[in-house]
Amino acid sequence: MNEERRGVYPFCAPCTASSEAWGFTATTGPMGSRFYGHHDVCENCGSSVRTLYSTVLWVPVAKVGQFRIVPTGRRSYVGRKVVDPPVQAVARREPVSAIVDHPELEGTSEYRQAEAFWADSEPGRALPFYQSALSEREKVLAADDPATLRVRLRVAQGLLATANYGRAIAWFELVTPQLTEVFGPHHALTRAAAEAITGARLMVGGPRSEAQLLADIVAADEESLGAGEAQLLRDRAALGNALLACGEISEALEALTLVIRHATPGHPDTAIYRAALVEACKVAEARGKKREVQLAEAARQVLTGEGAPTST
Repeated sequence: MNEERRGVYPFCAPCTASSEAWGFTATTGPMGSRFYGHHDVCENCGSSVRTLYSTVLWVPVAKVGQFRIVPTGRRSYVGRKVVDPPVQAVARREPVSAIVDHPELEGTSEYRQAEAFWADSEPGRALPFYQSALSEREKVLAADDPATLRVRLRVAQGLLATANYGRAIAWFELVTPQLTEVFGPHHALTRAAAEAITGARLMVGGPRSEAQLLADIVAADEESLGAGEAQLLRDRAALGNALLACGEISEALEALTLVIRHATPGHPDTAIYRAALVEACKVAEARGKKREVQLAEAARQVLTGEGAPTST
């Protein structure tokens, strides 16, 4: 980030302060969305405010919201959702963690070393210790326990800091909705995750580049991991989301359905994967293409059939 600008690249500080990170999945065809208008151009970063509408048969039918947009070439862009007035911290009771019953987890050598490296601004050295600490926590705490989520976020941030963008995106996609649910959408941890995934995607260069990167990662996972391994499920789910974002709906449904087939029943992560597959089904059904609709029907059977993994 340019220290003079002090905003979230490529936006300047005032535009960053009046907006929030935004993840948008574009859809193509008659059922989708489209930007209209172009106003309030910023002299500092060149961004402008545009209004996003949902469309049916290419006709705008519902306003989604206003967004600050910076074009990045051809039809691609970076966007942030405008908030007016700027979002303030909402008073909310800090969630209680079950770690109070396992104080030894806070005193492990792995966690203390990770925290020390992080405090010294050495995320690369902290990362393997956070990964070890996370493994220990997940043996006794839920994946969405507040204490677990704090370490999960550190792992994602460490991957991002070491330029492991694909796996960082996979972690952020998993942990951001969990942080939102547990801490609230405006908590500092939730906002840090939302900003970070925006930055990671900016570094990757768009949905198609993201999908290719994640496809390579999943291929590597498949050579060394079992079908139900958490890392493979996480990376494959991110691949499915990236494929959905670049309009490869059939491939997205296939990837996400495979994740659900091997997801762990009752695990908090399963709720995130199920939501992603439901969203892909909705996109496929809205587009109405025969093969995509058939795959969506099969996916919904996997979601609702006997023995389907659930989130509870």
